[in-house]
Amino acid sequence: MSDPLILVERDGHAAVLTLNRPAKKNAMNNALLDQFVAAIRGAEADDDVRAIVIKGAGGVFCSGRDFGMFGEPATLQDQSVDASVDVFLEMLTLLMETPKPTIASVHGIAFGGGQATTLACDFVVAERNASFGNVEMVYGFPAAMNTVLLTRHLGRRIGLEIAITGKVYSAEQYHGYGLVNRLAEPGELETVTRDFVTTLTDLAPWAVQRTKSTYRMAEDMDLTGAMHIGNQLNQLLRLNGQLEAVHSGDANVKNAIKGDLK
Repeated sequence: MSDPLILVERDGHAAVLTLNRPAKKNAMNNALLDQFVAAIRGAEADDDVRAIVIKGAGGVFCSGRDFGMFGEPATLQDQSVDASVDVFLEMLTLLMETPKPTIASVHGIAFGGGQATTLACDFVVAERNASFGNVEMVYGFPAAMNTVLLTRHLGRRIGLEIAITGKVYSAEQYHGYGLVNRLAEPGELETVTRDFVTTLTDLAPWAVQRTKSTYRMAEDMDLTGAMHIGNQLNQLLRLNGQLEAVHSGDANVKNAIKGDLK
């Protein structure tokens, strides 16, 4: 029996999903994507999972889509095009829409579909020497998913430059653009990722999930509508009456809150 293309492990309250085609630099074929979708759905359904971490086996995070599977002719009429691309869209959509925070832990390269995966995640932790890029442009066709996702993260000038040039960027550059949340020194990625994830999983799951869903709704609404959504959440919190800290947290923050409540 062949090895699974997605390794699923638990680290505390985090589900760790590892792309497992190291010989192919974790290039994503449809078989891998099918297992990826199933793993995300499984983590989402597990009430003990509070965050989902995406990693790559071997020396890289992900080199992108496996173009070897696109060798056969495809037509619109028989839906063979749909079959080859829809599962990639499903995976990206699941990462964005799951109520649980998603974190890409990146080493080596995240090119093409690999970069799109990081853009679909809520957070990115990357080794300082990792590389990102829309390398599809080098082969003469647009990085469609990357282009769409970049518009959700960056202003037009920087986002369009990244999308259109096919240039390779360092994790340090992406950190400067706000596309990477935390930088890790080489060899320290696992530790930095775990520390970041623990910050999320130590918080009340309901509050984390509600914050993510509220943020996503606010992104797609005008300011007035978004403020009404925020006000409705405030009303719900007022009814709940939760004022006690739910974990050890930062003592200075808790003391400051108690002072304000007196």
